[in-house]
Amino acid sequence: MQICLPLALATACLLAAGLPAAAANHDTVVPSLGAGPFRIACSNVAQDAALIAQSGSLATDFWEGKPLDGQPRYITQVLTAPETAVRVDVAVPADSSLYPQFAGQAVPHVAIVCHPTPASNTDPDYTLPGTTGALVPRMQAAGRAPKLIGSAEYFDTLGMRGEGRTGPARLPLLVFSHGLGGSPISAGYLQAMTDLASFGFVVGAVFHGDPRFSRIRIENIGDVAFLFTNFNQFVEMQLMRPLSLKAFTDHILVHPGFSPAIDPQAIGAFGASMGGQATMNLLGAKLTTSLGLACRETARDPRVKAAVGLVPYAGQTFLPSFCDDQSGAEEVTRPYLAIAGTADTTAPIKMAEQALQRFRGTRYLVALEGVKHEFIPDMRGDVMTWTVAFLHAYVGGPLTTSVTAGDVASRTDIAKLFRMAGVEGGPTEEVRLDVHQSPSPRLNGEPLIEFHHDGTDRYYLAPGEARAAQVDAGAAGPGWARTGLTIKAGSLARPPRPTGRVPSAAVPACAFRIAIADGPESWFYTTKPAECEAVKNQPGWRYEGTAFHAVPVDAAGRCPAGQRVVHRAFNNGAARGAPNHRYTSSDSTLREMVRRGWADEGPAMCALS
Repeated sequence: MQICLPLALATACLLAAGLPAAAANHDTVVPSLGAGPFRIACSNVAQDAALIAQSGSLATDFWEGKPLDGQPRYITQVLTAPETAVRVDVAVPADSSLYPQFAGQAVPHVAIVCHPTPASNTDPDYTLPGTTGALVPRMQAAGRAPKLIGSAEYFDTLGMRGEGRTGPARLPLLVFSHGLGGSPISAGYLQAMTDLASFGFVVGAVFHGDPRFSRIRIENIGDVAFLFTNFNQFVEMQLMRPLSLKAFTDHILVHPGFSPAIDPQAIGAFGASMGGQATMNLLGAKLTTSLGLACRETARDPRVKAAVGLVPYAGQTFLPSFCDDQSGAEEVTRPYLAIAGTADTTAPIKMAEQALQRFRGTRYLVALEGVKHEFIPDMRGDVMTWTVAFLHAYVGGPLTTSVTAGDVASRTDIAKLFRMAGVEGGPTEEVRLDVHQSPSPRLNGEPLIEFHHDGTDRYYLAPGEARAAQVDAGAAGPGWARTGLTIKAGSLARPPRPTGRVPSAAVPACAFRIAIADGPESWFYTTKPAECEAVKNQPGWRYEGTAFHAVPVDAAGRCPAGQRVVHRAFNNGAARGAPNHRYTSSDSTLREMVRRGWADEGPAMCALS
């Protein structure tokens, strides 16, 4: 690590003795998860096989909503127990410019819900018609209530004390959105739903019935002429997806059979392909609604705390999903994990990365080497391991309550996610993007708010919102703008309380400021006493006392579990009298700074979660 001094007064960087070498946050390859510990049951989707055969259609035509000779087809037409199935009528806004076919109407939708069930549940599996043995596990019987796992059995299954607990276990809800033209019970999707439910989630998936709104199929997405010719219908279909997901959530939270099993404070989302785009819309991403790349709002759902997208669709180079240059993604502030394939031409990874770079909250991008637009058995372990770790960390549940609660279970899950670099077996993967933003920057700590000066490409980490507001008002000079990134420190200038909630390991961070002739001043922070004293003795640096308190890295350059290593990058500006440092807890951001010619000075301190 180096202490870089102003070259107006010094000609080199002073090597700090005894400081640890650089350490990345994501450095651990973890075992692949198998099936979760819970037995699974699903809601009733029984169908009339004779009626399907009589129609001359395939069962999948009804599941997917494919019309025949201009006549609509949908799963509602073949259900044998419609009063037991989960159904919701989705109210479409009366805006014919966005909904040219269904404005002002109520469009029927069906959903399937899979959930943990008692070990005593002996209901038979249901063989889906027209398949070679595809099964809905322990399908809810017609006219019967769903069999929900009790709190006592839930905790006993996890090896915890269940004695004395009563009533159904209240579990996190996962709203599931399948890919374009598919259905929740099509190949691959039902497996993914039951896999997720086996880890303690109530998983609910809407039959979107995309062909009811647009005849564009997945193979047409890259066909410019076809897409442009049918664009208004394509837009309507895309808008219907988040609208139906939100309507389903409204419905299931008051459903007499399923609501007792759902924790309304722990709702997440999982989407594949076009479903990945829909989950981004739920979190606040606007949608491209014209060939001129106009931006419009879609249905947002503030109850969804975090989402995962598998090979998420974010548009094509000629038509990004979230408006011009993906600018419509800038209002997403909740956590999102994208798992994408490097060989995917249907949902190009570069488009997902472009959108994620616009997000303002926690975002991860895991790139699966050589993977196309697919979900195959070889990917299953990687996808489930990343997804479960992410959702447990940011959505929570009975055992792993949300990270915002600051409890031990949550810190354990987020500690695992912070260290994950890959999963054993399966395709080779890379954590291409890893930006963590604390969902509660003032809980047990204080935010350090990052600013960037476009004119000089300098960064400044403002200690606390009060100082950030001053910078917004011009106190640090013109040209500074927030990057949207923060680092959570232990406290500001106040000394930490050993018996309080501020981590007792937090130490003072010395602050220094230097005037630069060609632009705004630059600031430097260190939690290392020797480094602090060394800089105090260098002309040009003005010591400003303690800016904040932070947990220091240990001798190996690591942080306590559940905290992130903050690296310090240097712009190599000493030679031109313009030194500047950037502090980041993101490995991917650090790699980008090094690519731009900055030097990695190694671990500087720890960021709280």
